[in-house]
Amino acid sequence: MRAQNLLLIYVDIYRRKTSGRKRETFLRFTRMAGIVFSLIGLSILSGAMNLSAQELGAPVEVPGATNAPLGYHPVMDFDGDGKTDYALTRTVGNAMTWYLQRSNAGFTGVAWGIANDIPVPADFDGDGHADIAVWRPGVQGYFYVLRSGTGTVDSVPFGITGDNPTITQDFDGDGKADPAVTRIAGSPGIMTWYIQRSMLGFTAIQFGNFADTSVRGDFDGDGKADVAVYRISSGTPANTFFVLRSLDGAVQAQPWGNFATDHILPSDFDGDGKTDFAVYRTVNGTWYWLRSSNNVAGAMAFGSPSLDLPCVGDYDGDGKADQAVWRVSSPTFYVQRSTLGFVATPFGLSTDSAVAYVLQAR
Repeated sequence: MRAQNLLLIYVDIYRRKTSGRKRETFLRFTRMAGIVFSLIGLSILSGAMNLSAQELGAPVEVPGATNAPLGYHPVMDFDGDGKTDYALTRTVGNAMTWYLQRSNAGFTGVAWGIANDIPVPADFDGDGHADIAVWRPGVQGYFYVLRSGTGTVDSVPFGITGDNPTITQDFDGDGKADPAVTRIAGSPGIMTWYIQRSMLGFTAIQFGNFADTSVRGDFDGDGKADVAVYRISSGTPANTFFVLRSLDGAVQAQPWGNFATDHILPSDFDGDGKTDFAVYRTVNGTWYWLRSSNNVAGAMAFGSPSLDLPCVGDYDGDGKADQAVWRVSSPTFYVQRSTLGFVATPFGLSTDSAVAYVLQAR
């Protein structure tokens, strides 16, 4: 094949302020001259880019939709638009039905699971969409996953009755959720994490004890979920997060909150890609978090004491967790979005179960 002179376009990705404190993600195209290639093929993006009206001697900017980090997928994003969706489960008789109000794809209802199943939605197939999934306890427990990419069903034998499957996350950083459970056994009671990693295979890690509850998050920002626990009021030292960092193997300890009055729900409130230590105090409806970016504490009164269940998520797709609750008595999601502000969305019945609360809150 003959050599041809081609115009090489350098593509990079960067972030900058666009208005006020808002930051957006851009693709930048820059001409690099004087390069000769054998023409075999050139593919820059899956979609077409119209550069004809641009001066190729200067960067061409294509604004992105959100301020979220590259590769970022918020919890419970069922339609892949980078935003957490409202999700409830309803059990009638022995049948479980999922009701989703997706931010881009709208409403849907899916029959999936039976009574006593535990919802564990996550992106098991790596397509950027959360999959509807449950864990069924038993002498042999099972994960049942409805893959969003293909519509096929995965059944994965893993765990036993008494395990906690809600820590299922991406532990090896390949973009796919890994089936995982924690189990407390023996005397005085040691917690073991059992993880079936999609890329690196099975592992078992002893971390925590009978006075701990396992929690979710990527506290060191390396793109991999960390093994982490919260030591409850009866433990020593009480009311403390302990994190086994996947980045460097170090153990991080941070006193925060009070298990007697708080729901434990660490999330990334400052958008730096690292999970922040956080709680929701039920007695006064106030959220307290410690920003990993600057170690400064934040607090926000949002929610009605004794009436609301915390349902943290990134509902506006800006890469930051939003304070959110679901009011059981008058079924409504109330969300204080970090970029787009307050929104109230009536959804469900008072007998339903809020998936975000079941999955994340301790």
